[in-house]
Amino acid sequence: MRQGLRPARSTRSRVALGAPALVLVLAVGGLGTLSACTGGASDTATNGGKSAQLPDRSTVSPVPPGKYKTLPQPCVAVDLDTLKALVPGAPDYSGRESLTYDTGRRVGCGWQAKTPDGSSRTLTIDMERVVSYDPAVSDEVEAKSDFDDLAVAASIPAAPLPGTTPTTPATPTNSTGSASPTGSPGGSQDLSPRRLPDVGNAAFINDVASTRKGTARRDVTLVFRTANVVVSIHYAQSSPADGTPPQSADLQGGAETVAAQLERRVER
Repeated sequence: MRQGLRPARSTRSRVALGAPALVLVLAVGGLGTLSACTGGASDTATNGGKSAQLPDRSTVSPVPPGKYKTLPQPCVAVDLDTLKALVPGAPDYSGRESLTYDTGRRVGCGWQAKTPDGSSRTLTIDMERVVSYDPAVSDEVEAKSDFDDLAVAASIPAAPLPGTTPTTPATPTNSTGSASPTGSPGGSQDLSPRRLPDVGNAAFINDVASTRKGTARRDVTLVFRTANVVVSIHYAQSSPADGTPPQSADLQGGAETVAAQLERRVER
């Protein structure tokens, strides 16, 4: 019986002696794995056997904010004398302020007058301070993109490249496609939809005449951009179809007068 127990003691001895060796093997294997993991966390990338430093994204700085941080009060932005001339007979020149969700970003105001003979005039202004939410795109670049989209939507001819001659714009047309009266002496004044070179950083004016339900109407829209602010002016007049139709020269001149005043208000 004692001899039969000896092999059992010998087996336990071999197992005990083999444990340190197993721990050593596991330890060596763990070091290899740890080395592989720490190597993968390196901030260098291998390309064709060569090591290249990855870009440090923490060094990217946002572009500076737009030039203008506020907008003028819209209903007092147009001179009272100008309002009386452009919207004669209005019951109230205090204006009706547009409903917006953030007056720090967008404001507007409107005035309207009607006469007993069925004529009416309407002036509406809208001012938007454009803010870019892309840190790589400035507010001014975003405003320029918005302005360009409005010009394309209005089918305004593209601005001529420096050193080139601008193309001759078409004559304003009404909703039937026939030529509209220009109202300019001798037809020498350009009243077609076009770019305006002397308003803000960029500007255009659009002119549309229409006749509907016995009423002749003309809508003039002037849009300009100054830095990160885009301003839209809409000046319209309607009259009975058998009366004197609204004239382009009168409405465009009025819109340009308002544009000059609003540009000064924004830049204050």
